[in-house]
Amino acid sequence: MAYLLDADVFIQAKNLHYGLDFCPAFWDWLIASNAANRVFSIEKVGDEIAAGADELSDWAADRGATFFLKPDTAMLPVMRSAQSAVGSPRRTMNPPP
Repeated sequence: MAYLLDADVFIQAKNLHYGLDFCPAFWDWLIASNAANRVFSIEKVGDEIAAGADELSDWAADRGATFFLKPDTAMLPVMRSAQSAVGSPRRTMNPPP
């Protein structure tokens, strides 16, 4: 199974407990997991990280399109479905009467 990471994973890791200089093992694990086809992100996340113009954006630029995937025709219907699910009202176990 592969995992798709959002921008928050990278940004929070850098800003909190897994700084690139403090905990390089986390970043090495991401690189190794990507090489093993287990961890990816998408191009838009790469763009968001690049806008930061910092050490994280440098790290992401070094990963390129093999880590930050461009959308393809198979991905578009899935993205629409995910967007619809996220935009839907939250369901509760016990709806109000």
